[in-house]
This record gives sequence, structure tokens and C-alpha cells, in this order.
Amino acid sequence: MTKPILTRTAFDASRQFIEQQGRPLEIARFHYAFNGASADSVVTALKEFQNPDGGFGHGLEPDLRTNDSSALCTSIAFQVLRSINGTSDHELVSGAISYLLKTLDQKEWHWPIIPKSAQQSPHAPWWDQSEDEEPESFSLNPTAEILGYLYDYQHLVPATIISHVSERVMGALSPANEIEMHDLLCCLRLMKTKTLPNELRKQIRQALTQQLDGTIEQDPAKWEGYCLRPLQVIDAPDSPFMAGMEDAVAANLAYEIATQRKDGAWLPTWSWGDMFPDAWQQAHQDWSGVITIEKLLVLKQFGCIEGISQPT
Repeated sequence: MTKPILTRTAFDASRQFIEQQGRPLEIARFHYAFNGASADSVVTALKEFQNPDGGFGHGLEPDLRTNDSSALCTSIAFQVLRSINGTSDHELVSGAISYLLKTLDQKEWHWPIIPKSAQQSPHAPWWDQSEDEEPESFSLNPTAEILGYLYDYQHLVPATIISHVSERVMGALSPANEIEMHDLLCCLRLMKTKTLPNELRKQIRQALTQQLDGTIEQDPAKWEGYCLRPLQVIDAPDSPFMAGMEDAVAANLAYEIATQRKDGAWLPTWSWGDMFPDAWQQAHQDWSGVITIEKLLVLKQFGCIEGISQPT
């Protein structure tokens, strides 16, 4: 199958969209990835989402508009740092790790994904907590992902905490437990942690391999809806999950290029329904910038952008 290519004209349209419609963070990420801008510019933009307690909020995850810190937004901040090969000597990192250590539920050995206070601010329907009176039970989302960041910055974390959280995560990854798509994505980020012990990585890979067939949507007709597309799991040619998925990945690359809008954007496939319409309008714009930069980054990984070389 011929490799699909995003034309230079289409790429330039995406650049213009991000620069005109994106948040400063997405603009900085674009210029870091494609124009050789410094990682510091991304860190500076990310810093705007950090609170005095070290955690991140302020709509970093656009569906959650509260300014208050959350494990969800803090995990996304670490995703951004990892994408620019962030180092641990920045106060932004030490503050975020401190926040995570303070908010860890040491009974369940997990992080509640969002704070109760988020209910007071505009939010997507799935973040509604108006009828949520039960204590939050253990979830791999975002705890598995956060475990990876604890390994990345383990010189800032007590070894006993890493041990307890690791045990809890691996217990939840039992083959008997069917995994949900967001949980799977968090486990993938954990598996990609370079500082993860090899034995742990091997166990995670084995567990996820058994789950992928039932979690990845391979039917292109269903990709316009909210689902886990192949490229969300196999986001680079050297992915350990590529074997047997080559055709699905090639079809997904072609689909992403074909569904780019004329203005250069890719848009969210979900909405808030009739909840907080004004806030959703802003969230939709924020998401469009986030999604557009993410599409460009994965197309770059596969060498599918005209005139832009594939990373080595």
C-alpha cells in the first residue's frame, strides 16, 4: 500500500490554524516539533496551567474547566513534558511530584482523577459528580500513567510509594479484568516509561497484548465516532503492537489525512450535549488545537508529511 502523504499545503493550513486558533501551549508544541524551537518555550506555556500547590488545572484538559488542580490535568502536563524530553531539574516538575504525593489515596493506592470542587465549574457530562456519593474506587486511569512519572522522577519519590502503587496497578492488570480504552492508554504510557524495570514492562506488554483486539476499533466506518483508533495505540512504526496491525494502521493514516478540514484542523468527535454551551464552545476550540497538533505529531512519526523527515 502506498504511504499516504499530507501535502505541504495541508500542513501549512494546520500550522496557520494552530497559530490563529490554538492555545499558547499548542503553538509552542508545534514550533518545538516542526521549527526547532526550544523546549523551554513549551515549559513556559505549560507553567500557565500550574497552581501554587504544584498540580495542574485551568482547563489543561479542555473538558474540565475548573482552575483547581487535578490528577487528570497533572498527568497531561507530564505527557507534554515527556514529549519534549523534559528534565527533572525544573521546579515545575518538583512541584507536580509534590502535589501527586500529597493527593495519593494511600488506602486504595491511587489518585482520584478529578477533585470534588470541579463540580462547581463547567465540565463535560462524563465529569459530572452531582450524584456521586460513593468514594472513588481504584482506577488505572490515571494511576497507571502516573506510576510511570514516579519512575521517571524516582529520586523525588519514596521507594515504598512506588512499590505499593506498582503492586496495585499490576494487580488490576490481571488478564481476568477487561480493560477500558482510557485505562489502556494510561497503561501504554506506563509501558513507554524508559526508567521502568524491564520485568515490569514485559508483564504490562503481555497483559495489554491480550486486550488489544477487543479494544482497538479496526472498522474505518466507526472512526468518526468516539472510539480507540489504531494510531492511538500504535503511534510509531516501531510500536511493539504493530505486528498484525499493519493494514489497520495504514488505513488509519489515510483516514486521518482524508478527514482533515480545509482550514487545517481536526475536530473533537464528541460534544457536551446541552451542558454549558458557552464553555463547550471554548473547550471545542481548545480541543481542536490539541487534536490538530497530536495528528501532526503522529503523521510525522510515520513520515507522512510532505517535506518533513521521519524521526530517526
